[in-house]
Amino acid sequence: MKYHIVTLGCPKNAVDSEGMDGILAAEGHTPATDPEDADLIIVNTCSFIAAARAETLDVLAGLAARKRDGQRLIAAGCMAESHGDQVAALAGVDAVLSTRQWMRIGDLVASQPMPAAAQQRVLIPLTPGTAAPSAAGAAQPPGYADWRTMAIRRTRATPSAYLKISDGCNLRCAFCTIPSFKGDMASKPLGAVLGEAQELVAHGAREIVLVAQHLTDYGRDLGLADGLATLLDALCQVLPPTVWLRLMYAYPHGISERLIEVMATRPQIVKYLDMPLQHAHPATLRRMRRPPDSERTMALIRDLRAAMPDIALRSTFIVGFPGETSEEFQTLLAFLEAGQFDRVGAFRYSREPGTPAATLPDQVRPQVIEKRWHALMQRQQTISRARSARWLGRSIDVLIEGQGAADDGRPLAVGRSFRDAPEIDGQVFVWGTVPVGTIVSARVTRTTDYDLWAERT
Repeated sequence: MKYHIVTLGCPKNAVDSEGMDGILAAEGHTPATDPEDADLIIVNTCSFIAAARAETLDVLAGLAARKRDGQRLIAAGCMAESHGDQVAALAGVDAVLSTRQWMRIGDLVASQPMPAAAQQRVLIPLTPGTAAPSAAGAAQPPGYADWRTMAIRRTRATPSAYLKISDGCNLRCAFCTIPSFKGDMASKPLGAVLGEAQELVAHGAREIVLVAQHLTDYGRDLGLADGLATLLDALCQVLPPTVWLRLMYAYPHGISERLIEVMATRPQIVKYLDMPLQHAHPATLRRMRRPPDSERTMALIRDLRAAMPDIALRSTFIVGFPGETSEEFQTLLAFLEAGQFDRVGAFRYSREPGTPAATLPDQVRPQVIEKRWHALMQRQQTISRARSARWLGRSIDVLIEGQGAADDGRPLAVGRSFRDAPEIDGQVFVWGTVPVGTIVSARVTRTTDYDLWAERT
């Protein structure tokens, strides 16, 4: 059977898609490049905000409308969990597979005996006897624990790979629906993460991106002290020195002195940190049910840069949260100037039913939200331009991901530096022909707001 997987949403979804890909390939099925050529289409859905759910429904409806006889359409992932009835009711959707059931994809497509190739799947056991906790008290469906008792992965056709080290979240931010269907954080045991990382490198990964809903809380449920630092130390001991390790979604209140030391001293860990801060004004943060400690965050930024002067810092913020005044927004802009983040993403506040924020008074008008979003992005664009300009004339390592040509026909390689997370940040364009998957040193000859141009050194 030929299958095609469409992944919507964040890199954490990409990990689950890779897991489904690995299961289906191990059972003898064949991936199809185009959905039209597939017997089975899987959409790994996103439910983060209303816009993401609308995109999910549009994608499913479009694929359903083009289905041919005998073709099956499965909706998997977050929206299949949070709004399963709505997704299942969509004409043309043949099955729904929630975030806690994606490992059962093989059961859904098994219309014939399992091929011998299924015996080739790689199983990585976790802690013996470990049971997966249920989300928000929900009953565990059959097979729920399976994703924590095995890792079946196929490396993407790029030099980088995502590795999800935990799922769920212990925070209860006022604007977020994720804990309502993901539940509390459940860490993948350390030995399982090490095994999966080694497997990814054995299959050609040159960069491993660690992802979770709350990366810096890793291991708390396992009784680990300073769990993320412990995990990183262990990873660096078993992985080659040439492999890049990148950290995404690291909340600042979990960043310890030891974690900073490990990041600064271990060569595999790229000097990059994504810290989703959401806002800077204490009153706004309190309404968000976030720690109102922007001064501590700024001190942390100074500590990170003292230990790693070239560290690339990324963050995300929400504009237009209920009650956000002009003064509060100006505080956020001032925080951007003080923090000098290399990269920033901004969300327009989305009023999500069922969240505490949806019932707050003083909802900000959409026109004001839009105006503030543009103001923040324009301010950050200037900062990003200046941060990139610091690299003019300097050498930087580049992980090559593709090869093309300039308008004049000269060969041009495309890659990323330590400053650039895959599929999120900028790129580095290196003149010449460079094999995909290699890491080369290049001297920066031109900088733009988000991208660099360079020549091999």
